[in-house]
Amino acid sequence: MAEVIEEFNSEQKMEALKMEIIRNFDELFAFLSEHRDSLLTRLAKVKEGYEKNLNLDEAIKELKFTKENAQKTMKSNLLDPMRKLFDDQLVGLENSKVAVDNLEMVEFRCYPQKIRSAVKEIDLFEVSPEYVKRENPIKKVCKRGRGSGELSNPTGIAVDRAMNVLYICDIGNRRIQVLNAEGKYLRSFGTDDLKEPHYICLSQEEVFVTDRAKESIVKFSLAGQFLKETGSRGTTEGRFTGIAGLCHEAGLIYVCDGSMQRIQIFDSNFKFIKQFGNGELNYPIDITVISDRIYILSLDHNSIHCYNRGCILQNIIQLTGQDQPMIEAFFFTIDKKGNFLITDNSADEIRIFSPQGVMKHILGRGHLYFLCGIVLDKSDNIICVNHGIEGKGCLQRY
Repeated sequence: MAEVIEEFNSEQKMEALKMEIIRNFDELFAFLSEHRDSLLTRLAKVKEGYEKNLNLDEAIKELKFTKENAQKTMKSNLLDPMRKLFDDQLVGLENSKVAVDNLEMVEFRCYPQKIRSAVKEIDLFEVSPEYVKRENPIKKVCKRGRGSGELSNPTGIAVDRAMNVLYICDIGNRRIQVLNAEGKYLRSFGTDDLKEPHYICLSQEEVFVTDRAKESIVKFSLAGQFLKETGSRGTTEGRFTGIAGLCHEAGLIYVCDGSMQRIQIFDSNFKFIKQFGNGELNYPIDITVISDRIYILSLDHNSIHCYNRGCILQNIIQLTGQDQPMIEAFFFTIDKKGNFLITDNSADEIRIFSPQGVMKHILGRGHLYFLCGIVLDKSDNIICVNHGIEGKGCLQRY
């Protein structure tokens, strides 16, 4: 009987906590809205010269002071009480404190419907203004077939940002299709040289493609001329067992060798340089090099391994804040702010994580089917490729 009473009391506490959270957010929203309107009005008056006796420097100082006060009030009225409420009432539950990532006084959305019976999965709010307005994509549906601009099971995608041109692995047709950012057909190549083109990357002058059937890397010019091929099935240096993602950076090509649990590095002429990751990676599936860091997505799908340029493991970023773990995440990219954008076939969505691995936003629910490659174009639009309905190839832009 005691156990039943305890369970009932726990449910009451959870419901009380839910109402307290909603009340706090309602109050905070009203407070921020009031100060936002006041700030905007004040700024408009200064800009239009209505207040002749107040110079611009003084106005800016006043606006900054008001913003700082609003942030302090937000912290004291919401975050501190909420942390105390979690600590006092929910001792013993995992991850009960509210995690705030890069808190700024920006527009944000509240999601009280995400409050669950398990507090360890709670997601109070997100701070990701760069993605909240990208819910509805511009979709280009390509016919399934072998003709120009027609796709059959597209997978990897790369972008020439200078020209804003897309290179797509058209695996069903054993070729690379080249389209502009709006999906207009430009050219195709590789039919005689590829069997299963899967992942693709670009340098300033060349195209590199991993061929899953041949366990090899194939190099073309940007115009589509075959240049060179290396690799075959095997376990020694320069051979692959489960070849997957690749990237080009500073004259080097980094290639995921999945079943061997390693990354192999080559120069642009396919001379073997070194390998790393043995014993540390669980089937590396995709890779990106940004600045002085190498980021690798493995088949556990819910962590990112981070190495330095010396190929020494620095840390493992655990991807948290998800309703459910990713099951079929094979492609990812990184935006200018260091956010990870990962495509998950199992949920047909793009999940966006902060540099620390906390989920910030989800795109694609209801729009995507068998989602594969993902890139950012020169305007930072998200472009992804998926199989679409009944196997049709779709190019979508957010």
